[in-house]
Amino acid sequence: MLEDPLISILGIDPQRTHRINANSFQQNALTTVDDWQYVVFYTESEKSSGVCRVNLARRKIRLASESIEQEKWETIVFDDYDQTADDGHNTISIGVCKGDGTIHLSFDHHCDKLRFRSSIIGDGIDPTWSTSRFTETRDFLPGLAHDELMDEVSYPRFVNVGDDLLLTYRIGQAGAGSDIVYRYSSNSHEYVYLGQHLTGINNNPYINGIDYRVGRLHTSWCYRNFVEFPKSADANAHKQQAGPNGPENNHDLCYAFSDDRGETWKASDGRELARLEGKSTVDSNTSILPTASGARVFDIPMGSGILNQEGQTADWDGGFWALNREKVDNVERWMVYYRTARGHWLKKLVSNVSLPTEIGNRGSMCVDKSSNVYLVLAGNSDDSLSILWSSKAQGYQAFDVVWTGNGYDGEPLVDVQRLEVSDILSVFTRTAGESSRKLVLLDFHLPK
Repeated sequence: MLEDPLISILGIDPQRTHRINANSFQQNALTTVDDWQYVVFYTESEKSSGVCRVNLARRKIRLASESIEQEKWETIVFDDYDQTADDGHNTISIGVCKGDGTIHLSFDHHCDKLRFRSSIIGDGIDPTWSTSRFTETRDFLPGLAHDELMDEVSYPRFVNVGDDLLLTYRIGQAGAGSDIVYRYSSNSHEYVYLGQHLTGINNNPYINGIDYRVGRLHTSWCYRNFVEFPKSADANAHKQQAGPNGPENNHDLCYAFSDDRGETWKASDGRELARLEGKSTVDSNTSILPTASGARVFDIPMGSGILNQEGQTADWDGGFWALNREKVDNVERWMVYYRTARGHWLKKLVSNVSLPTEIGNRGSMCVDKSSNVYLVLAGNSDDSLSILWSSKAQGYQAFDVVWTGNGYDGEPLVDVQRLEVSDILSVFTRTAGESSRKLVLLDFHLPK
């Protein structure tokens, strides 16, 4: 069993109808590079009603220390940008480039023009922690002018690839979108467009994440079929929080990997799915289409209870893991999908934990330095938060509960980068309650 965590209170969650902090598709809400840990979140403006501000906090951490005691958080607030949409999609994501120390933020999107800002070259870990170290909010990326691919952005995600950084996001709308990917170079300090690696045709892919481990990128996704809106629908109907293009239209689990940092994508069995080549044209050679042979690894029909954008991770032995939920005997259950290093797929039912619901809070998964796998699951019918563990030494036979707490209400997010270099599991979430919900970071010391 894990000992109770050290809890940091980061701020007060905004009083919004829709949760704008602690959502599963934030990649990342928290990250660690070198000896610094960063976390991003919204708080309400102290001066303007209905306005939220982007917060960026950092703290120095002692990676070599056995203790979870850490330095105090330093928080800066970007008061030059008003976040006003009460929309649970419009979260913040952060990426920190290991090679040049730059901090990249992308925020406040649901089919909106790109919003991006970054730290000035060389100032990412400057002792002076101030908003003056960052650019203004821009609608383009360093090295690239604004174009039509930056007009309808949702779900930005960053992933570290060695000294460089990838940025991926959806273009288009729910049920009718595609995913594109850029790479930022720590040498040139600029982004280049790699291509549209996932294409929707009368549907859209919803990825569980994108992970880089031992030189390989992994991504998994389901598809959501498109349902036409009635002609009387508002022009912004696609931005509503539910239906008709909702999770009931989700289907299948698909998977692809890349061994050249996102330029070429292959199926689980090794066949080539797409070679991007930075092209603006999209066809079966330059993008993974819904009809791509080999991409689907589990046939899961619509109406099976799966959610989009749940969780995934890659272990240090070449294995890949994805988390979702499915109806088993018409009861919603947590489900784990595992690809061995040799490419064999298994499906594992998760028991002994609070059951999920069809649209309840999503969970996260991660691995420690020894390739043991952890699930961090939010209670869907209660305010519990549970951590489950599956042992590599025991052949991943089962997931056992190693900690449960109460009083939480969010989709827990983990610091994947910190786990790569330490035995501390950092979990970002928020507390439960109708008012004065707190944004918290929980630090757990994992057994060696």
